Amino acid sequence: MIQIYKSGSKYNMNPMSNSMVSIIIPVYNTEEFVEEAVRSIMNQTLQDIEIIIINDGSTDNSLSIIRKLANEDDRIQIYSRENKGLSATRNQGIYLAKGKYLYFMDSDDYLEPDALESCFLKCEKNALDFIFFDANILNKEADFDININYQRKDCTNPDILYDGIQLFTLLIENSKYTPSACLNFINTKFLKEINLLFLPGIIHEDQLFSTLLYLQSNRVMCIHKDFFKRRLRCDSIMTRKFSLKNIDSYFIITDRLFTYASEHTETRYIVDKHLSKMLNAAVWLSYKMPFKDRLYIARRCIKDYKRYVSGKNILILLFKSFLKK
Repeated sequence: MIQIYKSGSKYNMNPMSNSMVSIIIPVYNTEEFVEEAVRSIMNQTLQDIEIIIINDGSTDNSLSIIRKLANEDDRIQIYSRENKGLSATRNQGIYLAKGKYLYFMDSDDYLEPDALESCFLKCEKNALDFIFFDANILNKEADFDININYQRKDCTNPDILYDGIQLFTLLIENSKYTPSACLNFINTKFLKEINLLFLPGIIHEDQLFSTLLYLQSNRVMCIHKDFFKRRLRCDSIMTRKFSLKNIDSYFIITDRLFTYASEHTETRYIVDKHLSKMLNAAVWLSYKMPFKDRLYIARRCIKDYKRYVSGKNILILLFKSFLKK
């Protein structure tokens, strides 16, 4: 059951009118960071927005914090329900959104104040399906064995109107593709026309969502600014120990994208190249898992994904001593 919390505030927006932008913020046990994340949206220079916060069964103090923020700002709508995961929560936000554009915000990160206005103005001027921007890491000093690069400025041009397949190809060929949904500002009508939602029950859901977004878009541009600030923390999906849940999710994503490319042959070459990069990287990250899990992964790769995963990586997966050579 979804519970709705509403409160009055200093803002005088008509709750029945459509806002320019709907910001969807799933919240799950981020009490330490959620206020900073939500305030970065409240303080946007574009004020005609609706802020949809969905508490996904948090067991910490997150809900009371966002209720306090809702007392300050009636653009905030709070929905609270049992835990169903990030994909289902974002999909609920899409269903609730009334804005002309959509933006997905994470509850432990930060958005620069002029981000939404800059994206909105450029989308309006150029009738875009979506626009993307870059990011950097908030806590670079954190000791994580993870290499993330959200910079795409050296291979894109902010003055060019891209076709989605053309842009996806450019990013894949330059090893600059970044699937994070938080770096995309999307036309709501377009998103609903292509009937694109997040796939429930997996992790790395952005890999599937963003790839299908790119492949089905006709009008895309970028802004060469680092509007988004990503926070790395020990208990997040991004930094958690790699497991069978990770690799099985990548297998599901591969199956979905393979099916799409088979039905849309103009995307087949670049989707195959993307899947090869994605799966080889995932298999490489699996080499520290228990042997029985690595054996399962190797068998799956040989049986179902040998067109994508190199024999060398399968050997490394099975025989960790190869890494020393």
